[in-house]
Amino acid sequence: CGEYYIMFKSFFQETKWFLLATVILGAILIGNIYYWQWEDQRQARANEGIPEWIWNPDYLEDQGVVEKPGLEFKKLSAQLYSMTGNIAVGDCEKIVPFLPNDGTPFTVILESPGGSLVDGVCLAAHLKQRNVVTVVRDTPIVDDEGKTLYEPGLVGFSDDQPAIMDGKVICASSCAFIFLGGDYRYLIGDVWYGIHAPRTPEGVQGSISKTAIETQAYRTATGILMLLDQLGVTHNKIKYLFIQVPSTSMYWLHPRDFGVTPELGFIATHYRDFWKFNFEQPVLVGTGIPDNKEK
Repeated sequence: CGEYYIMFKSFFQETKWFLLATVILGAILIGNIYYWQWEDQRQARANEGIPEWIWNPDYLEDQGVVEKPGLEFKKLSAQLYSMTGNIAVGDCEKIVPFLPNDGTPFTVILESPGGSLVDGVCLAAHLKQRNVVTVVRDTPIVDDEGKTLYEPGLVGFSDDQPAIMDGKVICASSCAFIFLGGDYRYLIGDVWYGIHAPRTPEGVQGSISKTAIETQAYRTATGILMLLDQLGVTHNKIKYLFIQVPSTSMYWLHPRDFGVTPELGFIATHYRDFWKFNFEQPVLVGTGIPDNKEK
C-alpha cells in the first residue's frame, strides 16, 4: 500500500496543474451548457405567444415563404437614379452603400407603394444627409440619343389593387418619408402621393397584449414626429397626417386641399402640372405659402 501511495503522490505532484486545468475547463464547459439552456428557455418565455416569423429572421425562409422583391435601385445616368418597387426589410442596408457620398448633387426618382417602415425612414434619413433632389413624375425620361431611361407607371399599388390604380404613378406609405428626404422635392404631373399612419402587422394583433400594442404605437408615433423634425418638416398639420390617417386608408395629396390647409403645400418644393397646379417655393424654402399660380 505504501508503494501505491508513493506512486499516486508522485503522479499527482507531476500532473496536478494539468488536472486542475482540466477541472476548470470542464466546469466552464458545463457552465456554458447550462447557461445556453437557460438562455434558450428565457428567449422562449420572452417570445411566448408571438408568431415565430416576427422574432426569427430565418423562419420565412425555412417555411419556403417567398417575400415580395424589394426596391430596385438603378443608376440611370451620371447624377440620376431611381428607386422603384416595394420597400422590403433590408433595403436600406442594401442601397445605402451605393448612394453617392462625395457631396455631389444627384436626383432620385421614386415610385413605390411603400412597405417596410423601418427601411423607408432609414433611407429618408440617409438621403437627408446628402445633396438630393427627390422626384415623383408621370412622364418618361429620354436621353439625347432617344433611349428611355425611366418609364413611369410600371409599379402597382398592391396585388389586389382596384383597376382604377393600374398604370398610376405612386409614392405612398413609407415611400412618402423617402420623398421628404430630398432638399428639393418635385411632384410632376398627375402622380399619387399618399400618407397614412403605420399599422401593426395582422399576425401580431392577436398574439400580444393590447398594452404592448398600445405602448409600441406611442413609441412609433413619437419616433415618426422626431424623424419629421429631422427631415425639416416644421408644420404640425403635415406631421399629424403621418400618425392620424388610419392605416387602413390613405390621404392622397391634392391641390384642392391647399386652399383649406395651405401648409400641405410644403410637402413638395416644386409642383409641375401637379393635377394642373404649378408652384415653386421661394428661394428660402419654407418661407412662403403655396397658392395656385405660375412662378
